[in-house]
Amino acid sequence: MADKRRWIGLILVIVGSISWGASGTVADYMFLTQHVPVLWVVGIRMFLAGILLLLTYKVTVGGSIFTIWHDKSQASLLICFAIFGMLMSQFSYLSAVRFGNAATATVLQFTTPVFIIIYYSISRRKLPVRLDVISIILAVVGTYLLATKGDFGSLTISKLGLFFGICAGIAGANCTLIPIKLLNKYDPRLVCGWAMLLGSLPIQPIVVIDTPHININETLIFELIFITIVGTMIAYLFYVASLNYLEPAVTGTLSSFEPLTAAILSVSFLHLKLTFVEVIGGLLILMMAFVQALPQKNKLE
Repeated sequence: MADKRRWIGLILVIVGSISWGASGTVADYMFLTQHVPVLWVVGIRMFLAGILLLLTYKVTVGGSIFTIWHDKSQASLLICFAIFGMLMSQFSYLSAVRFGNAATATVLQFTTPVFIIIYYSISRRKLPVRLDVISIILAVVGTYLLATKGDFGSLTISKLGLFFGICAGIAGANCTLIPIKLLNKYDPRLVCGWAMLLGSLPIQPIVVIDTPHININETLIFELIFITIVGTMIAYLFYVASLNYLEPAVTGTLSSFEPLTAAILSVSFLHLKLTFVEVIGGLLILMMAFVQALPQKNKLE
């Protein structure tokens, strides 16, 4: 029975991570061929995904979706999560894809644990433990190799792509740290549904202004549906469901299927060429995720 539950968890987290990675590649292709603004895509994706998550909660749980607003302190925290977590994460990641590529953007997003380590080290005035230091070194060296391809005198990827990729890592830390108290009290679908919906509201005027100037075609509609349903709804729900069957450390490690998927699809379908040095850089960042999954004493939490 335990083995069966574990296999269910493994399938859920792997499918969820692959869905995330695939949506990044689809977004990359969309930016290359449709030339749509990043904020326009973010506004539509977050708005639709937020509504769908809230509907999923209402159908499966049946409770009121407004209970989270009854506590003013929780409501304030939710607004912070919506702006500095969800909106920042979605915008920075898709911008990294737009100005770079899906494979590099997804790998750079994996630097999130480093920023969490730095935050806790500063807030607790405590030096990182040995494995945390190793994680930081792996992330820094990996990012440097991705950015320079080993050519120490030049930057071989777009400056904006690198900037937004690192911002995606910081936003990932915000998405982990800000909603901790909310997730301890409310269903994740309720928290993330409202966060996505609220985060999309400030950029809805941009969506309204840009829509008449965008060539809405069947391919674009399919791409938007894919990154909203598969890359947000299915990916998120499967990943969260896997936590009922697996330890968080295991799910976190197996989420490395996301950048692996993005890299394979980008090379196969978008003809992205990765050098040996870039592959090594990406592997170092992924190795950092595995190091963080190792048990250690007095680990910053």
